[in-house]
Amino acid sequence: MFQRHDAIIISGTEMAKQIQKEIQRGVESWISLGNGRPHLSIILVGDNPASHTYVRKKIKAAAAVGICSEIILKPKDVSQEELLDITNQLNMDPRVSGILVQLPLPDHVDERTVCNGIAPEKDVDGFHIINIGRLCLDQHSLIPATASAVWEIIKRTGIETFGKNVVVAGRSKNAGMPIAMLLHTDGEHERPGGDATVTIAHRYTPKEQLKIHTLLADVIVVAAVVFTPLTLSRSLFHLHNLPMLFIVREIQKDAAQVGVHLEKCFGIPKLITSDMVKEGAAVIDVGINYVHDPMTGKTKLVGDVDFEAVKKKASFITPVPGGVGPMTVAMLLKNTLLAAKKIIY
Repeated sequence: MFQRHDAIIISGTEMAKQIQKEIQRGVESWISLGNGRPHLSIILVGDNPASHTYVRKKIKAAAAVGICSEIILKPKDVSQEELLDITNQLNMDPRVSGILVQLPLPDHVDERTVCNGIAPEKDVDGFHIINIGRLCLDQHSLIPATASAVWEIIKRTGIETFGKNVVVAGRSKNAGMPIAMLLHTDGEHERPGGDATVTIAHRYTPKEQLKIHTLLADVIVVAAVVFTPLTLSRSLFHLHNLPMLFIVREIQKDAAQVGVHLEKCFGIPKLITSDMVKEGAAVIDVGINYVHDPMTGKTKLVGDVDFEAVKKKASFITPVPGGVGPMTVAMLLKNTLLAAKKIIY
């Protein structure tokens, strides 16, 4: 008699450690040939605690693999012109291999303009319009780290994508879109892809329509980015006929009700529930939500997937924390080494 087992929980933490060892060996080999040590410059604007935490993790990880790094800290009222001056100076600095601007930036600064101010060959975040364009043309490029992390998890875990149905929930230019590009493109092109049939859902996709697509999916990647502080009432996620955007708006109106307060939200908690997942599907959770749990009084990190319920149906699942997050940092370091070696440009 068939006995159902819980999903294999993919440890992004352990996978990232393995990749970092590979990067460290690559750095040592590069230096042994007489080349300079790879150098990562991070521009950090303002005093956002989350941004500072992310940057510290990147600096620590860079040091562990032998990559030099520096933080260029600017106040939140820094002008766009000054940021462009900084990126231009770093572009021309031969000791600098990679440059990234920690997002988000203050409202008065146009993120796209600043990201495009970084030379494509030093754009280790992969956000420059040329890197995005090359990605869309299936050419080699510096790939956005989150998308690269998802793709690497899928490849190293052995999750099949060839001819499979994939749903990507989210269409952000930094995550959802590049993830979809990697998964649907031809595996025999210059930059091989996953040869999957990809459906992209977004904030205007009604929840019931999303469910129709996810129930057909062999792989579900959840990257529903919402850069808004929210207050979550669990009952709101049963409003299945509403698009994600309207669910978010209802959550915002629900602040006065008893529920779970989200101190910082980069997704939609419990967007994907067990009734939306078919048996044996692989589920990759990119969401990041800091939730204050009134039962414990503590803040905890959760994703966009109802992890405990979905793991009983899925074949593979990534946890939050410890899934895509550590892998994203590892792929950023890999991009820095690629930039130093000038393999792509």
